[in-house]
Amino acid sequence: MIVFARLLKLMKIRSISKLLIAAPLAGLTLSLPVYADTLGESVAAQTAMVQSSQQSQARVDKLADQSDELLSEYKNVIRQIEGLKAYNDQNERIVSSQQAELSSLNTQISALEQTRTEVVPLMLRMVSALEQFVEADVPFQMDERRKRVADLRALMDRADVSTSEKFRKILEAYEVENEYGRTIEAYKASLGEGEQLRTYEFLRIGRIALMYQTPDGAETGHWNKDKKQWEALPETYRSAVSQGLKIAKKQAPPALIKLPVLAARAK
Repeated sequence: MIVFARLLKLMKIRSISKLLIAAPLAGLTLSLPVYADTLGESVAAQTAMVQSSQQSQARVDKLADQSDELLSEYKNVIRQIEGLKAYNDQNERIVSSQQAELSSLNTQISALEQTRTEVVPLMLRMVSALEQFVEADVPFQMDERRKRVADLRALMDRADVSTSEKFRKILEAYEVENEYGRTIEAYKASLGEGEQLRTYEFLRIGRIALMYQTPDGAETGHWNKDKKQWEALPETYRSAVSQGLKIAKKQAPPALIKLPVLAARAK
């Protein structure tokens, strides 16, 4: 009986041990689906958080890019404003300078109008004086010189020519007349009227002597300033006048020649 009792006790202990071992396994078997669901939810939540973080970062990056673009545009606008300000300041200085110049020009124009009223009568007097001088001077190249004076008178009546241009032409005519006194010249012209009209070679030496000679050298003469007329010269001047004509035509080198020149007389 004692043995049976011990055996029964041992069998109970083994049964209890099996139950204790089986119970945790059963609990583990029952808790695996629950843990799997919890883990999936955690993973899904973590994934959603990562996606949300990525989306947020994308929005932040986009906003940063937009901010950079706006900042760049702002800087460009600032540079343009500064450039326009400098340009406007420069234009203001230019306009101010132009206004000062315009004021000066208006003053000059007013003065010019007054000067013109004084210059025109002066030019007319200069033309008249030139005409009188030509008629009283040694009578060389008279057709050319009279035409020059006539052209000046016609020029003075033209409205399409400026006052300055008229004045310049008058000064040119005076310069030409002045140049005659420093040069020598040989040219052909006619003397006489009707049957007495003949062509001569003339030799002008400044304004101190004006002589003529026929092409064959048979007749030689000069302009007498005192008598205001042409006079024949002695045969002794024939060679000198002929040589002077060659020098004036650059057909002979310069040389000393003896010509009839009236000495200046005290008045």
